[in-house]
Amino acid sequence: MRQLCIVTIVCLCFFIINPVEAGTTGKISGTVIDEQTGEPLPGANVIVEGTAKGAATDLNGIYFIINLPPATYVVRAEMMGFTPTRKSHVRVVPDMTTKINFQLVPTTLETQSVTVIAEKPAIKKDLTASLQSFSSEDIAGAPITEIADLMEAQSGISIFEENERASVIRDNPGDGLHIRGGRENETAFLVDGVRVDNPIYGGSDYTRSSGSTVTEMMTILGTFNAEYGGKMSGVVNLVTKEGSKDYNSHVNFSTDNFGLSAFNRNTYRGDLVLSGPVPAIKNLYFFSNIQLATTDGRYSGYVIPGWTDFKGQLPIEDEEMNPLGEKVSAGWQDQWSSFVKLTLGLTPNLKIMASYFHSEIQAVKYYHEYRFIPNNLPWSDTRTVGITLKTTYTLNPRTFAELAVSKQNIDYWMGSAKMREQSMIYGSRAEDELYGFKYAGSKSTFWADTSETNQLVFTITSQISNTHMLKTGYDFRTINMSHLLCDGWSTPMYVGNLLDENGDEVIDENGSLVTTYYENNKADTHAKPVEMSAFIQDKMEFETIGMILVAGIRGERWDINTKYMENPSDPIETNLLETKAKTRISPRLGVSYPISDVAAFHFAYGHFYQFPSYLDLLSGVNENGPYPDRLNLQEIGLAVYNSNIQPEKSVTFEAGVQTQVIENLSLNITAFYREMADLIGIKYIMDAKSPYRFFDNLDFGQSKGFELTLNKRLSSNYSMLVNYTLAQTMISTSTPLTGAQMVGAPIAYRTHLADWDRTHNIASMISIRGLRKWRLDLKGKAKSGTPWTKYAELENTERKPWNFNLDLKISKNFHYFGFNENFYLQVSNLTDRENIYSIYSETGKWDDDGDAATHHVMDANPRRVSDGRRVKIGIRVSL
Repeated sequence: MRQLCIVTIVCLCFFIINPVEAGTTGKISGTVIDEQTGEPLPGANVIVEGTAKGAATDLNGIYFIINLPPATYVVRAEMMGFTPTRKSHVRVVPDMTTKINFQLVPTTLETQSVTVIAEKPAIKKDLTASLQSFSSEDIAGAPITEIADLMEAQSGISIFEENERASVIRDNPGDGLHIRGGRENETAFLVDGVRVDNPIYGGSDYTRSSGSTVTEMMTILGTFNAEYGGKMSGVVNLVTKEGSKDYNSHVNFSTDNFGLSAFNRNTYRGDLVLSGPVPAIKNLYFFSNIQLATTDGRYSGYVIPGWTDFKGQLPIEDEEMNPLGEKVSAGWQDQWSSFVKLTLGLTPNLKIMASYFHSEIQAVKYYHEYRFIPNNLPWSDTRTVGITLKTTYTLNPRTFAELAVSKQNIDYWMGSAKMREQSMIYGSRAEDELYGFKYAGSKSTFWADTSETNQLVFTITSQISNTHMLKTGYDFRTINMSHLLCDGWSTPMYVGNLLDENGDEVIDENGSLVTTYYENNKADTHAKPVEMSAFIQDKMEFETIGMILVAGIRGERWDINTKYMENPSDPIETNLLETKAKTRISPRLGVSYPISDVAAFHFAYGHFYQFPSYLDLLSGVNENGPYPDRLNLQEIGLAVYNSNIQPEKSVTFEAGVQTQVIENLSLNITAFYREMADLIGIKYIMDAKSPYRFFDNLDFGQSKGFELTLNKRLSSNYSMLVNYTLAQTMISTSTPLTGAQMVGAPIAYRTHLADWDRTHNIASMISIRGLRKWRLDLKGKAKSGTPWTKYAELENTERKPWNFNLDLKISKNFHYFGFNENFYLQVSNLTDRENIYSIYSETGKWDDDGDAATHHVMDANPRRVSDGRRVKIGIRVSL
């Protein structure tokens, strides 16, 4: 106990950012009693089969087993003089306590053990904040392509499609998630307890996988515990699979090219998993996975040789808009990823894990105006590599410590070509057009971003008594980022004659003056922020009254390591001052209290902080320009950096009740309220010699809502999950780059509905199984349309139409030649619904801008509406 206190004090001496080691393990606890007398049985042994985990009951018959990875286990209780009892189907979820009680039957004869199926509790009595979790079985059966698709099946989350975003950020990478009214990129992504989100743009390519590497996916909304941080809206926590003593493998393949041309986009997806023991090395196990995917995509272009001769008319054949020329893909995407994980039980108390992740994604960006010169479309290339080494040491049955180090590199590039000179091959500099369609040229803007993240994470967890589980930890993260944004047609700008250190002109060997130039890029800079955090929390489980209390405090620190302008009105001459580290303290509290045996109340409260987008920190500085450490006023973009900006803040409350409606059916009702302050916004520096826009903590907002979850666990051959959210988000500016605030004027923004606001959001998942090994899965959603602004009227006062979507997966298991085969048919957008993403403010229509001079072919941009019905078939073969 003394050692634990010392560690806690040391951790709290550092003020810090980012999640400390997130929850990757759960806990089993309960009691063992004599079935006949009801008396507790001290000294009974409780063992988790297939592991080295176990515990003995205390004088009150109470036991607990901590540090269990998420999985489904068999738990056995035994004691001399009693019949051993086993309980199967015991599911463990990260950060949660699974209650398993045993009633042992006295016996005087040698008998076999009794096995029963553990009854899944109707409600989670230690649920102190809203969360949704999916097991590996849930993921494998769901009608999804990527595990990111499961996000839209949850309450409190508004998914914003890329084509719904504001035009100024539409093509930036991002996670598209708006959790409880928060902006995009306010979600932390963790894999095996380590942050993996992109530090520049947010989001994570780990969620682009099929989910075959994941044993548990958990999403926490809004009011997460003190062990999580770095973001202020939500947490997506992925725990990956490990190898075991048995060899396992499976191959999964799917395609839409099966003979029906209406569905054929040359989409192929393959997934291979191999796992098991490493030969000749005791207690070393591996899990490996490789995934490949390619598709021509939903967008098409037409190659029409020399269609510049069509001046005065579009290259279409008839009123049905059938183009002349060869149809080609204008939205292809190729991706592959690999994942390898090694686990070594070096001693019974020491476990070492090492993992490697590599992902590469290349994709064309469809722009409707390039429909007839699709070869000139820009494309993107993303590469992610992550390495993690983690050790877990069990000090005693009550205490274990975890230490993890990780390194992640992300490279992102987008443009018509990776070199400026290569852009010349795409035609003239002018993007000549006819009726809005380009017939020459290409997008000349391109950018390249890189980030290297190094992280050290330490936590220690101790069940110091039957009531108190104490957890504390520390996180240290360094980021090395670079950002390049330039115009492919820009040329170096002449500065003048080169001067030496004495101020004299430099002359070359031929006696000529040496001139200097600079690259007039919009941005070409780097930054090396350092983030740190520490936390301590106590999970208190009061068995006598059934109350659960989780209280914690978190300290976070951001050190940006850059300089800022003392006087923004004079950006060229003002002093540059070193930024000071920003520190914040965040209290967190969660309570769960049983109302009855089948109902419980919960309440949660917390302060949450995150540093504003690092992309904004990197904007507007050209280190190769005339002012390397100051604003790039020659090629200024939409807005420029402010390295002295403050962390953004959210204060969130939630309260709810979960109850068992009938057997196997539970209902969770939660209300939340959220205040957002110090959000990043833009003000206009008017009194500068060259006026410009400047990032600052100007924006604010509030979100409130009501969430309902109806969950029927598997019984009578079917399960069901229905989530409904009623919410409203008011904000001063939905996207910082769309607004500006005058310097010196009061911040008197009028809040309006956020661009991503949806009044109603309904999502459901239904699984029907057991009919001669057939299984049917449905995933549906219905959501209110997002706001839009009618031409010349107040912002976001109108609503787009509702969105509906239904996905289907039908599968059947077979067993031939010693293998298990699973054949499936998967249909996306089963009803072929046309959901509208974007509309014209003049007409309220997606395919008519109100201008008679604009051809309908130009107005009807397919990016403005959702994809139609898609069908693919697949097979999964496993040992």
